[in-house]
Amino acid sequence: MKPRKSFAMSTSNQTYKKLAIPHFKEVFDIIDDIMQRHQTPYYLIGASAVALELLKNDIKPGRGTRDIDFAIMIASQNAYQKVCKSITEHGG
Repeated sequence: MKPRKSFAMSTSNQTYKKLAIPHFKEVFDIIDDIMQRHQTPYYLIGASAVALELLKNDIKPGRGTRDIDFAIMIASQNAYQKVCKSITEHGG
């Protein structure tokens, strides 16, 4: 098995708690695991991404949305089907 790629999007549990988005860490960890297994690049986007950047600079973000948005770069229909299957199998 190949070593897992490390993404710069790593944050501490404390940062997740400051975000106050229910299940954020759990969802993020699931997406991270699936995307790494499929070697598929992804990005946290939207208000959650902005809030994490602010928290890294010790700035408390204003009230944001309570959803978690990801952009996923998938190269083919076959790869898309595999990623969807993994998410569905995980209960997504």
